[in-house]
Amino acid sequence: MPDSTLSSAEQELLRGLIERGVRFMVVGMSAALMQGARGATEDIDLWFEDPGDPRIADAVRAAGGIWISGAFGIGPPRIGGDALSERFDVVDSMTGLGRFADELAHVRHEMVDGIRVPVLSLRRVVVSKRAADRPKDRVALPSLLDALAVLDEPERG
Repeated sequence: MPDSTLSSAEQELLRGLIERGVRFMVVGMSAALMQGARGATEDIDLWFEDPGDPRIADAVRAAGGIWISGAFGIGPPRIGGDALSERFDVVDSMTGLGRFADELAHVRHEMVDGIRVPVLSLRRVVVSKRAADRPKDRVALPSLLDALAVLDEPERG
């Protein structure tokens, strides 16, 4: 990913989540891009262990955004507001994968704009994309598999 990928508010949100100890990971195509895959996406998918965790709302507010928890069945959780421009999407599960707790074993940490961000491993992103089998996932898979092959190559000395 480029050296400066995130807006200052987006950086503040990720730092705030990490500093507050919120358990989350970046998933989907944005996680793949953070690991060197080629492609494009318009959003950053966040998967929280507990979307009801009040520390999420604190971090979102500190970054200048609005947290809509989705409590009481009023739609899914969302992050919004002018400062965060609705670039973050909140997911509650990943097609073809286990529960959040199960997938924690597959988290890597990638540096993005100087922030050590927890991301779902590229291998697990591929599993999810295959299981979802949407047209956009089928288009992305060759690029993801190429990136995975590079990551799996032994280092040459």
